[in-house]
Amino acid sequence: MTNIYLVRHGSTEWNEKRIWQGVVDTELSTRGIEEVEKVAEFFKNKSIDAIFSSPMRRALQTANIIASKIGYDSDKIIIDNRLRECEIRLWNGKTNEEIAQLYAMQFQEWFTNLNSNIAGVESLESVQKRMYDLLRDVIVHFTNKNVIIVSHAIAMRMLISKILNLIPPDHLNFTLDNASVSSLISNDGKIKVRFLNYTSNL
Repeated sequence: MTNIYLVRHGSTEWNEKRIWQGVVDTELSTRGIEEVEKVAEFFKNKSIDAIFSSPMRRALQTANIIASKIGYDSDKIIIDNRLRECEIRLWNGKTNEEIAQLYAMQFQEWFTNLNSNIAGVESLESVQKRMYDLLRDVIVHFTNKNVIIVSHAIAMRMLISKILNLIPPDHLNFTLDNASVSSLISNDGKIKVRFLNYTSNL
């Protein structure tokens, strides 16, 4: 059985201000660093065989903090571009209120339609495909291992939705907080969700 732990990066200042950041390369805030240091305790008594991370700074910081806390060699963190956040250039740097005023129709189309076609905004289908491709590769190369994957809210949400057979807008029916842990297991060719959004250490 392969155990896969999905970790959302810790908070950034933009998260705290509820600003959409997408692929803007923000860093963890002081609060975010503290969140990750706490959630790393979850892995203290687990034997971790590999850590994968998005190339974005907030994710890499999260992966490095966890690695440091559990004695994992940070030089062995595997950076994979497929784990990056959804590219939402059209409304990067905007709040939900600003998006509602400026891009209401585009936003509605995007989050209710897997294969939306909006300039400057990656479709949810595209995000889901690259995340699921990454997951399949991890399962093939790390069979019967324990793996941490550090990524982002939309990216992880679409991966989990694929496993649960949820289609938009039902992909919004669960929460993934900053520095939360969700768990997948792969056994006999089947992938299942064990738990979502573990944050009790926070």
